[in-house]
Amino acid sequence: MRRMELLAPAGGMRELKAAVQSGADAVYLGASEFSARAGAGNFDYEELAEAVRYCHVYGVKVHCALNTLIKETELEAAIAAARRVYECGVDAIIIQDIGLAAHLRRMLSDIELHASTQMTVTSLEGARYLKEHGFSRVVLARELSLSEIEEIAKGIDIELEVFIHGAICMCYSGQCLMSSVLGGRSGNRGRCAQPCRLSYELIRNGNREVSAYALSPKDMALIDHLKELRRIGVASLKIEGRLKSAEYVSAVTGIYRKYLDKPDKVSVGDRRELAAAFSRSGFTDGYLTGRLGRAMMAHDNPANNSGSDFTEEAKKRACGGFTRRIPINIFASLAAEDILRVTAYDNDGSCVSVLGDIKAEAAKNKPLTGERLREQLSKLGATPFYAADINTETEDGITVPVKEINAVRRRMCRVLEDTLAKRDRKAATDIPIPREKRTDISEMYLTAEAETADQARAILSAGNIRRLYVSAPVAAELYGVPEGIELVTKTSDIFMPESITTKSVSVSSTAAVRFYGKMARYGDFRLNVYNSLTLRALSELKCITLSPELNISEIAAVIRNATTETEIIGYGRLPLMLMRNCPIKALGGCQNGRREYSLRDRKGIEFPLICSMYRDGTCRSLLLNSKPIYTADIMDVIRQTGVNGIRLVFTDETPDRCGRIIKEYKDALLGKKINAPEVNTFTRGHLKRGVI
Repeated sequence: MRRMELLAPAGGMRELKAAVQSGADAVYLGASEFSARAGAGNFDYEELAEAVRYCHVYGVKVHCALNTLIKETELEAAIAAARRVYECGVDAIIIQDIGLAAHLRRMLSDIELHASTQMTVTSLEGARYLKEHGFSRVVLARELSLSEIEEIAKGIDIELEVFIHGAICMCYSGQCLMSSVLGGRSGNRGRCAQPCRLSYELIRNGNREVSAYALSPKDMALIDHLKELRRIGVASLKIEGRLKSAEYVSAVTGIYRKYLDKPDKVSVGDRRELAAAFSRSGFTDGYLTGRLGRAMMAHDNPANNSGSDFTEEAKKRACGGFTRRIPINIFASLAAEDILRVTAYDNDGSCVSVLGDIKAEAAKNKPLTGERLREQLSKLGATPFYAADINTETEDGITVPVKEINAVRRRMCRVLEDTLAKRDRKAATDIPIPREKRTDISEMYLTAEAETADQARAILSAGNIRRLYVSAPVAAELYGVPEGIELVTKTSDIFMPESITTKSVSVSSTAAVRFYGKMARYGDFRLNVYNSLTLRALSELKCITLSPELNISEIAAVIRNATTETEIIGYGRLPLMLMRNCPIKALGGCQNGRREYSLRDRKGIEFPLICSMYRDGTCRSLLLNSKPIYTADIMDVIRQTGVNGIRLVFTDETPDRCGRIIKEYKDALLGKKINAPEVNTFTRGHLKRGVI
């Protein structure tokens, strides 16, 4: 079984050095732009080049995160940033944006692309799609069980990276809109404000059941599962924490390094050190083991209550000193009337030779002995090296000044560092961003999405729509669909093969894009399409719903370069969170197929909860926004963007309400004046403000 990589976080140079000195095989960090941890120190390009050099001397790889979603107006800057990162010598780029990845694959041929956990890869199909599109590694969703990871590992030859320690989210990564909708700070853009760490009241049929930090899980710790992860073929183990201190990085990396090198039962002291570094009322392995529920949650206290107490050893590694040294072998020779010659090589075959400047001369007093030469060459304290072995050959009766020996030793170390740090790399290829637009679609139309069969029947009766999206069970209940309306099965938000009875499907993941490849397909908003490069990367889809995080001008900018039909969500409650660990069950309740529960925040605002049973018997919970998006009264503004379809999403509306909404939007498309609903009963979503 191959060695698993230990991948540690680095929010800044101090944290990076702590990671390396504590035994990391690789570090991941962010450049100054487009990193999903905008609050971390991150690295400007000069610092990044220095960081890469430091790591490469130790044989440590550097993975740089350019893993935010990219707006159309940012594409040039993002591509330029990727090029500079590439030129700094990083070993891999971590990416969320599918379009950016497709462009970089052609532009930067000599670098690994890693699919960010923000891509929500939960299946073998998802991993296969990414391998076929040039990725060499997939960072799997944190919500997977061991058996699900094993199924992926057995089915494909691609590197799999899993998180093993640190903060986890209640929502599937890449699918959370809570911070975005409530505060304009997008988690997909690295600016999550963590509203999930606030207290909420669980409401059942209007009555308060309990108050708790209902959306705040404990931190993950998989220290007891390293053997299992090695057995199933995981390539890399990732520690979360780019916002955490150097001491934290040192402590956690050091402990995981210890048990990777020498598998053993984890000691009480090491468990205590992990808990003392950072803990939200303990740790959980619930996703990996399938033990979901209350035990995963920090219901009473979402904050770090560990005291951040670190051992002296962890503090020492975090202080920037050299505690991890590279063994080298040195051979030196000195002959009469010749210069000092020194060769150094490490255990991996890197070898350098350096020469002195001053010829040896006859010693007037004390000749230079081999022992004295070895003593001077062994003084490597201010370097990353230590001398494992030194051999010398010196003629009798000659000498060179001590300062000459010291100068040669320093030169030897500098040249060896240069050799270890050097990476030969092909030049980047200049590839312009495609700028062309599909012009054969002019008519603006309506589509609708229904949660229940009764809603779907009401929508079909109302007519005036081009497509109706429903789940597979609902589609099986519908008969006599009117001519001119296309019935489309909305496949599961988290991919799972389903029995489809319609000719067309709507897909929410790249896994579904691949799996349903022979069917007519439509792209759901969960594909997180922010720009025209991503539209092109998904050009096999007939129509794509753009991300609801884009504002009017950003939508227009995408569509100016769109070669695919596009939709936007023009009505409906946005799903803020998609959760595997049901917050209702974790607090002791269950909806049992009904719609009885909601969460109420500190301002008295209620967010409905919908639970859906998947075919494998597991449940997924949706937290919906408190108000629906409404845009019928501003249809003239939306029309100017050039978007083709307006999608009406119905969740908790009555069938009669569905019919009335469709009529209002049809009238709006016909140019009739529509009055806005009552104040505080609706939202524009991000159409006016957008996200940062």
